[in-house]
Amino acid sequence: MSALHRTLQFAVFTLIEYLRSGRIMVEALATAAAFYLLFRRWTTPMAPEYFFSTVGLFTLGLTFYTGSAILALGDRPPGYVLLARRLGRGPYLLGLYTAILAVTWGVYGVICLLVAATNPVDGLDLRGWLLGTAPLLLNLALLAALLTLLSPIVLPAPWRLAVLALVALAFSGSLIGGPTMASLPAPVAVGLDVLRTVLSTPLLPAFTGFAISVSRDYSGVSIAIPVAQLFLVIGMLALAVYTFARRELIFSS
Repeated sequence: MSALHRTLQFAVFTLIEYLRSGRIMVEALATAAAFYLLFRRWTTPMAPEYFFSTVGLFTLGLTFYTGSAILALGDRPPGYVLLARRLGRGPYLLGLYTAILAVTWGVYGVICLLVAATNPVDGLDLRGWLLGTAPLLLNLALLAALLTLLSPIVLPAPWRLAVLALVALAFSGSLIGGPTMASLPAPVAVGLDVLRTVLSTPLLPAFTGFAISVSRDYSGVSIAIPVAQLFLVIGMLALAVYTFARRELIFSS
């Protein structure tokens, strides 16, 4: 049996377990509430910019919950049995990741169908929807890949804290600036700016992808952003699989 086949089989198994656990009700209720509050109550057709920005933020938040919940399902003692049956660590981790994408991308699809049936977005044709959807889905894949990398079964607590600290430093531009930066010694301020620039560079495809999803403008170098998003997803997943394959397995009880 190929690794791809084992990955897909385990993804389906994980989705069934997720449904049986009842946790999918959180996504169902959140989707219903978001649709009614954010999209259904409009008395006039929505602007495409509003639709993509709102649904993009909602699905990102939902991906954080779904990813955490599904990865928690994978961090249990029954995982030993699955791995002992020649599933393999790579298919095991990628199966969990695929299940996360299936739920979050499915929620996005349901919202799009409900909006199209009840209150279509003003001036949005199939081409415009595809142009806005591609970077949005890749951003969800990026967040799911980051959550997979940061899961307890992949990275130990010290490394997870280190990665989160680096991410926080990359975002510190909006928190540390102006008078605070001016009060720091010049070498410290320069060093902090350099670190911010270096650490925020991998995050640029995600932020730019969100902007492209809202504007659907692929002029200039913007056409390369989805490719950068895809490579970033592949890179994070490769790092997660590499680390998971070399770590001693200790599932939570």
